[in-house]
Amino acid sequence: MKIEFIDTDIGDKIIDDLKESGWRLVDEYPMAFDKGIDYDFYTLELDNKTIKFEWTNWFEWEISGTEESLIQMSKKYKLEIKV
Repeated sequence: MKIEFIDTDIGDKIIDDLKESGWRLVDEYPMAFDKGIDYDFYTLELDNKTIKFEWTNWFEWEISGTEESLIQMSKKYKLEIKV
């Protein structure tokens, strides 16, 4: 399951909100000349659950993760889940 085509500002807010609520950053795109310009990604974990965020300048944020986590995010931020 995933949520696609999320505006950059909304995706950034979701990442910040998750970190504030206890999700831990476990992986991210390394600092490179194109980080945040052409491509970016983050992986967050909490209680054996993983959520992956991938960003491109063409399609903006895409989120993949557990069904439960995506359903909660889709409700909170009014996003559409793709199965």
